[in-house]
This record gives sequence, C-alpha cells and structure tokens, in this order.
Amino acid sequence: MMAPETAAVTTLLNTTQSVCPVCLDVVDAQVVAEGKVVYMKKECPEHGDFTTYLWPDVDHYNWMNSFKFPCVKPDHTGASLKGCPQDCGLCTSHLRHPTLVEIELTERCNLRCPVCFMAAEGVQAAAQPGPSLSELESVFKGIMAKTGPYTSIQLTGGEPTIRKDLPDIVRLGRSIGFTSIELNTNGVVISQRPEYVRELAEAGISGIFMQFDGLTSAVYEKIRGADLLSTKLKAIENCRKAGVQVVIAMTIINGINQDQIGDVLRFALDNRDVIAGIAYQPAFGSGRFEVSNERRLSMGDVAFLLSEQSNGILAPYDLWPLGCSHPTCDAATYVVEEKGRYRALTSMITTKEYVENFDPASPQGSVLPDIADKMFPELELGLSIVVMSYMDATDMDLKRLRECSMTVAGPDGALIPFCSYQLTNIHGQKRAEILAGKAA
Repeated sequence: MMAPETAAVTTLLNTTQSVCPVCLDVVDAQVVAEGKVVYMKKECPEHGDFTTYLWPDVDHYNWMNSFKFPCVKPDHTGASLKGCPQDCGLCTSHLRHPTLVEIELTERCNLRCPVCFMAAEGVQAAAQPGPSLSELESVFKGIMAKTGPYTSIQLTGGEPTIRKDLPDIVRLGRSIGFTSIELNTNGVVISQRPEYVRELAEAGISGIFMQFDGLTSAVYEKIRGADLLSTKLKAIENCRKAGVQVVIAMTIINGINQDQIGDVLRFALDNRDVIAGIAYQPAFGSGRFEVSNERRLSMGDVAFLLSEQSNGILAPYDLWPLGCSHPTCDAATYVVEEKGRYRALTSMITTKEYVENFDPASPQGSVLPDIADKMFPELELGLSIVVMSYMDATDMDLKRLRECSMTVAGPDGALIPFCSYQLTNIHGQKRAEILAGKAA
C-alpha cells in the first residue's frame, strides 16, 4: 500500500509589492518556498490570485540573497508623487546609481521577431525617424550631468543600425565625454557591411552587444522569425576583422534553446579573441511574446543548466551577484584559462575577497574582470558570463526595482529602470494604454 502524498511545506521568505499582471495596479506580494521551489504569490482585488514561479531551489535562492555590497545612491533624484513604479525617473526611493543607460535611437527594425520586449515593427511600419542629433546631444549631456562619464552607454532601438547617422551619434557621445558606448544590435547590417563596422570602430564604439540565441537554424526561425545563424557568424567575423569586441546575448526560452546554453559557452570560449562575454537572458514577458513558454526559466534555472552543460567548467554556485543591483537581478562569473584548463574566477576567490575588492565604479559587465586584473594580473584575458534576470508583470518586485542600475533615458531626461520602462501587462499593453481603454 502506497503512503499518501504529503503537501509541500510553505515557508514565507519575504514580503514585497508587485503589480497585477492584468491592470498593472500595485498589489502586495509574498515570496514563498513550497518545498524546495520558490514562488511569488499576489492578489488583485479585481482580477484575482496569481502565482509565479521564481526559482528552482530555495537554498540557492537564499544564498544569492545573502550577498551584501556597498549601496551607492544616485546623485540626482526627483520627488516620488504617485509611488513606484509610476514615478521612476529616478525618484528619492531609488537605492542604486546607474551603471548603464540605454538610449533608444529608433522604433524601427529590419526584423519582426516573435519575441521582442520592445515590440518593434518593420522599417515601413514605424515612420518615426527617432531623435535628431541635436536632441541626442541634449540626452547625452543630461546623462552626463546625472551620472558622470564612467556610466556605460548602450545605443539601442528598435534596430539602431537602421540609422545612417549612427557613427555620428557615437562620435557625439565620445565628444561629450563618455568612455564606453556599446551598440545593441541584431547584427544584420553588420554582417552585410564590414566597412560599416570599421566606421563604427573609428567613431569610437567600445563594443557590440549582439543577439545570439543558439547555434542551429531552428532556434532563430522560432525566436527571430528567420534563419539568421549564418548572419550572426558573419557579423562576428566582421567584428573580428575590425578589432571590435562582441558580447553575445542569448534569449533563453524553455523548449526552444535551453539545451544550447553549454554549446554557446563553448563557442564563445573558442572565439574569445573577439567575444568578450555572454549575456544569458531568460525570456521575460514584456512586449511581444508569440511563442509557447509554459514553464518559464529563471536565473536560478540557467545557473543549474549551465552547470549541467558546461562539462565541468562551471558549478551553480560559481555565478555570483554582480553587486551593482539586487542580488537576484544579475549574476556573473569570469572564466579564465589556468594551466591549460578553464576555471571560474569565483572558484578561485572567497566571497569575502569578492566583496572587499568590489568596485562600485566598475561598469556592469566588468566587475569580475576588474577584480581578476587586481588579484591575478598574470592571467590571460578571460570570458565574462552574466545572467540577466529581467522582470515583467508576473514577477515584478518593487524592492528589486528600487535597486536597478540598468536604466533607459526617457524623452523628458528621466533615467528609468529598464524593467519598469518596458513593463506591459500580459496582453502587451502599457499602463497608459490600459487607462485609455478604461476611459474610452
């Protein structure tokens, strides 16, 4: 006779505030463990109860949250009038200085990906040309006044390479004093025009942040709507010839490419003369999401999957919080080659040494390489690995949001946390659209 199943014990881990996934109103939320698995539970008076999966292992989740880093507040903040997340800009409640600011150059795109947090449309579908050079000069100067020259700038869209004046924009940012200007791109134009990459390099681009979702054609057909594998490989080769470093960004969707995490790691290690890092990004639901993702993956899942697929290079506890934001927002390691084998820097130092050598001024992806240079100057150039855990309406945690260091430059000069800037409900609507619908 089989013993009856016993219900998993529920343990309260934290209380916070979130938003309703339907109306985006702020609601109270609890983070709980049911057995080993971590969830967020919340209730909207109008739309009912919601439970969202957060993490596969409560011990790993608690360990991530145990890291404590110095908290550098923003130099310039505005008053909070309506409360988080509506007043993001940054308000007086915000806890961390921006380490990266995105500038949107266009809403246009030369692809129509089934998965796109911007929900960007084709070239003909969006007629808006984007901000002019004079407008961008004001944006750059506004960011400089609020953050200083060492904050990283990421030029994004839409697809920024659609703009013919992109090299001029890079030169403009450099002339104002920014030392790190990165291009966020799908790589299509870069693959077609090697001379364009050289022009961007001469203008002063510091690197390319390129979508790279796997190493098979089927992955791109499902996530990007076209077979782009050869395009991606050609873009990387053109960057190699131009001497421009690349960070490849892998959007990970369960059932589509979660089994290629290790393959992408090995590809990057084999090409680390041009690839400086990998940004693993478990898919989140803001914007357009047209593919099935019944069991969404978390940062914790990626840590364990990377361990399983890395052939012993990495373990789940080798990925440590970056320290510039909330511990469950992003985690990283730095893979180096020592005596003919690959090792994680985080397996060579203690957490105490990590915190003691942590430099709040390090750009977002350079925290561990900077520590490696300081503690192990004899090591050759390694590979940065960052797992980015973006929030959407299902798992929005306002405590986490107040520690965001990755911001977007708004049209009014505000610096808005990325996850609140992109926030849409489960139907792809922003709050303004929801309120307009209610008023109609």
